Amino acid sequence: MFTSVFLDLVYLFFPISIYFLYLVYSKATYEKEKTIFLDLALFTSYYLCSKFATETSVSVLLIGVALIIAIHKKRIISSTLLIFGISFFFSKVYDVNVSISLFSYALIFALGFLTRFKISDIYVLVRILFDLIIMIFTPNEYFTFDNFIFFLISWMLMYVVYYFIIWLYTKVETVVKMYRSFDEIMKEKTLYESLFKITHEIKNPLAVCKGYLDMFDIKNASRANKYIGIINQEIDRTLVLLQDFSNASKLKIEKNETDITMLMEDVCDESRMVLKGNIKFEYYLDDKEIYINGDYNRLKQVFINVIKNAKEAIKERGIVKLEARKVKENYVVTIKDNGGGMDKETIDKIGTPFYTTKKCGTGLGVCFSKEIIEKHGGVMEYKSRKNHGTTVKITLPILKHK
Repeated sequence: MFTSVFLDLVYLFFPISIYFLYLVYSKATYEKEKTIFLDLALFTSYYLCSKFATETSVSVLLIGVALIIAIHKKRIISSTLLIFGISFFFSKVYDVNVSISLFSYALIFALGFLTRFKISDIYVLVRILFDLIIMIFTPNEYFTFDNFIFFLISWMLMYVVYYFIIWLYTKVETVVKMYRSFDEIMKEKTLYESLFKITHEIKNPLAVCKGYLDMFDIKNASRANKYIGIINQEIDRTLVLLQDFSNASKLKIEKNETDITMLMEDVCDESRMVLKGNIKFEYYLDDKEIYINGDYNRLKQVFINVIKNAKEAIKERGIVKLEARKVKENYVVTIKDNGGGMDKETIDKIGTPFYTTKKCGTGLGVCFSKEIIEKHGGVMEYKSRKNHGTTVKITLPILKHK
C-alpha cells in the first residue's frame, strides 16, 4: 500500500520537479516559454497518475493537484483540458455520471478564477458537496452513507495535502525567481567590474600621452618623432579599449507581448523578501490583464533596482509604497519611500553615468534603468526633497489592441 502511494507521488511530482530544474538551469526567459513547459509538466503528471497508478482511489485525489496548480497559475486552456480528463477518469473509477463530474470540476474552475478564495479551500469544499449529492441522489457501491466518514476523513487529509502543495509550490517558485534574479545581478556585477577595469586601462595610456606631451619639444626633432610614435601607439591602444567598452555596454532589449500585471506581481513578491526587517512594504496593483510590448526581465530589473534604492535611502525604520494602475493609454508605476531624500543638485545629476551618492555605488544603475524605460517608449521621473523621501514615477505605453 505505502509503496503504491509512494509511486503515485513520484508520478505526480517528478514532472513538476523537472519543470523547476528546467527553470533554474535553462536559459528560458520569456513567460510564454515558461508557461508552455508548466502546462507540459501538469499534463505529464496527469497522464502518469491516470495511466500507471496502482491505487486508483489515491490517484484520483492526486491528479487533482495538477488542476489546482493550473487554476492557481490562471492557465485557462490547460485547466479546461484537465477538467475533462479528470472528470472522465473520476467517473470511470467511481462509476459516476460524467456530467456530474464535469459540473463539479467546472464549478471549481469558475470559483477559482472568479473569486479570491484559496483554490485548495474551493477544491475540497466543492468535492465534499458533490460527494454528498451523489450519496443522496445516485448512490453506488462507493458513494454510500456507510462510507461517508471515510470520504470525509480522506478529504480533510487531502485538504492538508493540497494546502501544503500550493504553499510549497509558491515557495519553490519564489526561490527559483530569486535564484534567477541573483544570477542576473551577478551578470551585472561582472559587467560593472569589466567596465571599471576598462576605465582604469584607458586612464593609463592617456596618462602616458599627457606625460609625453608635457615633455614635447618641437625644436628637438629626433625626440619629438620618438614621442609622436609612442603617443600614436598609446592612442591606438586607447581606441581598442574603447571598442571593447562599446561592445560591453550595449544594452540589448528583446520585446515581447508582456502581461505587466503578472510582472508587477513578481516584483512585489521579490520586494517582500528584499524589504524585510525595519521597512514596511505596501502595494496596490490594478488586477486587470494589461499588456505592453516589453522585455520582461529588463523591466523587472528596473523596478527591483528602484525598490533597492528606496531601501538604501531609509536609515532606520520606514515604508516603501508601490502603486501600479492604468492611466488612459499608459501603465503608471509609482514607488515612494520616506527615506533621506535628495537635494535639487542631486536630482539634476541623477541618471548621469558614473554619478552616485553611495559610498560603494557604480553610478550606472539609474542610468541603465532610464535607458531601459526609454527603449520601451516610456518615461522615468524622480521627485524628491531632502529629508522628505523620494518618488519614482515610471510610465509605459500599453498595447493598443488589448
